[in-house]
Amino acid sequence: MTISGTLRGTAAALAVALILSGCKSEGDRMVKYVSSGESYAAQGDYPRALIQYRNALKIDPDHAATRAAIGHILLDQGALGEARQEFTLLAERFPNDLEFRSKLGEIALVRADWPALERQADAASLIDGDALDSRALSIASRYHDATRERAATLQARLADEATELLVDAPAHPVLLRVAIDHRTRSDDPMSAVPLLDAALDADPHWPELQILRIRLLSDANQTDAAEARLFELARLYPDDPQIAGLLVARHMSRGKLDEAEDVLRALADGAPRGQVQMRMVLVQFLNRTRGPDRALAELDRLVKDAGDGPAGLVYSAMDYSIRFDQGDRDTAVDGLTALLAKAGEQPEARRIRVMLARMHDRLGDRARARAELNAVLSVDPGDADALKLRALWAIDEEAPKTAIVDLRTALAQRPRDSELMTLLAAAHAQEGQRGLAMEQLAAAAQTSGHAARETERYATALMTEGRNTVAQRVLEVAFEAAPGDLGIQAMLADIYLDKGDWADANRVISHMRRIDSDAARAAIAPLEAALLLGQGRGAEADGALSTMLQGDLGRQQAFGRLIAGLVRRGDADLARQQLDAALGRHPGDRALRILDADLRLTENDVSGAEAIYRDMLETDDTDEAYTKLFAVLRSQGKLDEADTLLAEALARHPASRALRLIESNRLDVVGDTAGAIALLETLHAEDTRDPLAANNLAALLSAGTPTPEVLERAARITAHLRGTSNPAMSDTIGWIAYLRGDVNGALPLMQRAARGLPRDPQVQLRLARVLEATGAIDEAREAYDAVLTLTAEDHPLAQDARARRAALGG
Repeated sequence: MTISGTLRGTAAALAVALILSGCKSEGDRMVKYVSSGESYAAQGDYPRALIQYRNALKIDPDHAATRAAIGHILLDQGALGEARQEFTLLAERFPNDLEFRSKLGEIALVRADWPALERQADAASLIDGDALDSRALSIASRYHDATRERAATLQARLADEATELLVDAPAHPVLLRVAIDHRTRSDDPMSAVPLLDAALDADPHWPELQILRIRLLSDANQTDAAEARLFELARLYPDDPQIAGLLVARHMSRGKLDEAEDVLRALADGAPRGQVQMRMVLVQFLNRTRGPDRALAELDRLVKDAGDGPAGLVYSAMDYSIRFDQGDRDTAVDGLTALLAKAGEQPEARRIRVMLARMHDRLGDRARARAELNAVLSVDPGDADALKLRALWAIDEEAPKTAIVDLRTALAQRPRDSELMTLLAAAHAQEGQRGLAMEQLAAAAQTSGHAARETERYATALMTEGRNTVAQRVLEVAFEAAPGDLGIQAMLADIYLDKGDWADANRVISHMRRIDSDAARAAIAPLEAALLLGQGRGAEADGALSTMLQGDLGRQQAFGRLIAGLVRRGDADLARQQLDAALGRHPGDRALRILDADLRLTENDVSGAEAIYRDMLETDDTDEAYTKLFAVLRSQGKLDEADTLLAEALARHPASRALRLIESNRLDVVGDTAGAIALLETLHAEDTRDPLAANNLAALLSAGTPTPEVLERAARITAHLRGTSNPAMSDTIGWIAYLRGDVNGALPLMQRAARGLPRDPQVQLRLARVLEATGAIDEAREAYDAVLTLTAEDHPLAQDARARRAALGG
């Protein structure tokens, strides 16, 4: 009999086995524990079931059926890390049992651990390649490979195979993920609904599928049905604040603040007295929308209702957290410290300690914060909140590998936490794994039901990659799900305007007009003006333009975005017309004068731009006019005059980041490389995410003959820049890769740099050397020849290229 078979009669079989072995006393106790665990599990009381099963394992740690029961409960509850541990132990002890391999494969799929999925699929095939679970894992592994390689035909074939198998197993978790993923990516995402309905008929308590079903209903404009399902789901899962958050977001997106609060109060009042999650969601909502006083009043009521129970500790801690944010720092820290002493060894102590660690960190005492965090992790190494905070620090300290480990561990406990996914995306991006970063951003948007924040991040990342069409699709899905979200609307309208899709732009702007807020009016103004101007309705645009010019700074910035958008779309004459009209109304406006000078540069009126910048030096108290005038002087070859201006600017604005970056470039040009590096080290330490400072520092560190240690650091500094389309950054990253011996990795980067900087002789020389190292001799000769055409005969780069070209012969 297989282990799977024994699971169906755990307690009875166990009693027989132990009695026959003569362990009557221990046998009685073990049967009692297992029977009790089965009873609790049947009632849905899984925490108590786990306690009873673990008590049974203390008597017989090797009892597979009991351990498997624990694994199944953990998997159903989403505790993927713990479930994986249990099934790994079982798979090691029973290597020929397919069920355990199948569960490990399912966990790998949910965690997007593709190497593990492939391993489990291979192992399952060796056990029984014809079994349903084996075929499912094989399909899932190959489907991911096909998706990564964009093999659409193979994707479709594998999805069809999964769909056929689902006929006899409609709730198979692995097959469902494949079939549903393929259908939701298609032109007809609603075709996934029949699969979802069949799966939910078999297992209605499956929140991930329920949320996907709700999103599809929203996409099909069945909003009432979507909201009804979402409310019911929030009642079923009161410990999942994300589900309630989705429901509230739908009301908020339509400006229904009171209705959103009513929904949360109904859910909070309906939750059992000791459950804090839904009540905490209500408090956070009040703090965000009604202000801290309302939130503190609610917490005061909750603390009184909780009495001396553990929930009261959590509510009190939240009270101190809000007071900390209001500026009462000492009271908050002292209060949390006292609460921590009161909590003792209760589980709530870990939550309080993480909050205290955050406070110490915000006060600048990271050492003390880290000590608090270590205390939490020494008790529970898988505490998701503690791991999230430690991962944040790791990203801040340029240790993405450490962050990735912590975030994956945290996601094993909270597989649907979109904030963890977004952080993991940031860590992958910092390490240079842009593909993995994009996968995580997509997962965050999908898991959160395309919630606005994750969707905006994802769409922004897509547009940075030049994937505007994909970004448009993501935003359209989010817009349909939350048609009143201002951020989503503004991004989508911008895309439509850039394409000249006036009808769709007007449709989105019409939705924006329904939101009665200053933020909405400020966002609408430039979009509406751009739409009217794009349609040739200049007279009608005057009202919107006037509103922008008479408003606050945000509206003036909106006018700047409008002018930039017109220039970007090739309407420079219209941009000049509108800007001159604005200057006529507000001749002394600083922002308009800067816009005027910038626009003159695009019109090749360099002297006019220079005159405006010089005039502004006397009245402008920022560094902007200096930086712009410096660039104009350099472009005209007035190098000494530009250097004098830079010295004056630095004396007036010594902390200006832009001016110090310019100064580092000047130091490098005049031969003071050490001074340039020292200044760039300071700038990089101030902001490690600044791409310009990181690139320039790494470029100087890798110049000449750097040591392996210096090259390793240069590679680490630029890791988060990998995948960029900027040719100068591609040059830096590619050259570092070449110097470190990664010739094949350097080649595509140097080719991209050379395409983007075709007249830069140093880039062409580096490309030639990389081509030569890869054995592409003919192409290397051509690149060396290009260097010779770009430089004077006696230039050092020309001399180097000539010597290397001669050595190749031909």
